[in-house]
Parts: sequence; C-alpha cells; structure tokens
Amino acid sequence: MGDKAARPGRPRDPRADAAILQAARDLMAEGGLSNLTVEGTAQRAGVAKTTVYRRYPTKLTLAVAAVAALISPEEPYGENLEDVVGNGLAQFTGDFASSDGQSAFLSVAAAASGDGVAHALFTSQVLGPIEEKLQRSLGLAGASASSFAFDVLMGTMIHRLVIRQLPLDDDFEGRFVELTRFVTDGDAP
Repeated sequence: MGDKAARPGRPRDPRADAAILQAARDLMAEGGLSNLTVEGTAQRAGVAKTTVYRRYPTKLTLAVAAVAALISPEEPYGENLEDVVGNGLAQFTGDFASSDGQSAFLSVAAAASGDGVAHALFTSQVLGPIEEKLQRSLGLAGASASSFAFDVLMGTMIHRLVIRQLPLDDDFEGRFVELTRFVTDGDAP
C-alpha cells in the first residue's frame, strides 16, 4: 500500500474547483467579502453547497483560496535584473489585472487587517508565496533585507495596478527596475 490511503468517493473535478474559485471572485467583485457566501458561490459555480464546503470549510478559506489561485506558479526569469523585473511585472499584471482579481485581493486584504485568522491565512497562502518567488527571482538573502524589499516592491505594484488602476507600462518598468536595484543593492538611482 502507498503512503496515502485511498479516499472514498469520486475524485475531485478540477473544473469544479476552477468554477468555485471564479464564482467566489465574481461575488467579491460585486460587493466585497460581505457579498461572498458559500450558497451564492455554489449556485454561481453550478455545484452543490457540499462540494464547496468539502473544499473550503469557511467563507474565509474560500476567499483566500480564490485570491491564492491567481498567483502564477512560474518564476520570473531573465539574464539580468531588467529581464527578471520585466517578466515579474508581466506575471503580476497577468495574475491581478482583472477587476475580479483586484476586488478579491482588496477584500481579503481588508479582512486580514482586522482579523488575526484572516491575516494568518492571507499571509501564508497569498503574500508568503509571492514573497518567496520574489526572493528566489532576485536572489535575495537575509530575512530583514528581503522582507523590506518585498514590502516596498509589492506595495508599489499593488498601489499602481490595484489601487490606482494604472498599467505597469514601460515607463513604470524602467523606474521599477531602478527602485528594485535601490532596495536590493542600495544603489541610488
């Protein structure tokens, strides 16, 4: 027998997973976290409530999973800092450019600001994976230095794309490369 015991029942349908998470983002886009319900998500996704509850036992776990699912698993790549930053910005835009993605991100971030459980989930499932990807792609070492770089860079991207809803265009990219170089190496532009 293998390491994992067989689970009874049918295997999970990945299409149902995607439909549930999209329905959750749509509901948050229409009215924030307060608009998100398991019942509404199930109805919009075309699945039973029990299907949603099996995957996400609470509204909060559903909301965080809906945002976490937007994060690309791919690493930004490149031969130099400019390439890595350009690819990273393109990924971030692809991950969070949609209005439903932005609304879901803001809804969960707002909940995380006043709720310890929401904060822990948001940090471990959304911010943590993004920060780890940034550390690896920029070759950052040292917890305090990389944490500071993440705060500055992520905050700048979120403010530009999600809050102000402006593109991460070529002008922004050039300035962002300078900012990245400054916060990671201390080289003033």
